Amino acid sequence: MKIAVYGSAAGDIPEKVRELAREIGRQIALRGHILITGGCPGLPYEAVLGANEMNGRVIGFSPAVNEDNHIHQFRFPLEGFSKLMFVPDNYQFVDNKKACLKYRNISSVVYCDCAVIISGRCGTINELTIAYDLGKNIGVLSGTGGISKFIKTLIDDWNKPTSSHIIYESNPKKLIVRLEEITK
Repeated sequence: MKIAVYGSAAGDIPEKVRELAREIGRQIALRGHILITGGCPGLPYEAVLGANEMNGRVIGFSPAVNEDNHIHQFRFPLEGFSKLMFVPDNYQFVDNKKACLKYRNISSVVYCDCAVIISGRCGTINELTIAYDLGKNIGVLSGTGGISKFIKTLIDDWNKPTSSHIIYESNPKKLIVRLEEITK
């Protein structure tokens, strides 16, 4: 299974939440799944580090057109990824950094089988709404702050049914096991 991890890429992230993200990465790798991220720093990268500890496979969807752009323009990490997927250099809006970030979001969500939300800010909301709209199953790591505190209210207020199932769990291992059960 391909499990995407979305969450805060910047900002003040407590060490406890960073460790939970690393444990999500470890659990994804230990259970033989592929970790998908947006190739960014922050909580998704903590999951990359955790997956690497277990020799897991990690695919990063970069908003850049190549490795050099990934490192120098976006200042995103390169280490730890088994493979990076880039925005095509003939993309009509390749010179618009924000458009490339959203291109990356859509591509990574379409590619994954299910998603994990850890904390999160505006970009994570974007990934959440795409995943929900596409009917992907979503696991929310409870107790991590950010948008994870508001997802249930958002989904209830949207009143837009999809085939997406959303589960809430504070234990990383239990969250991945529950995602496995509903995504088979």
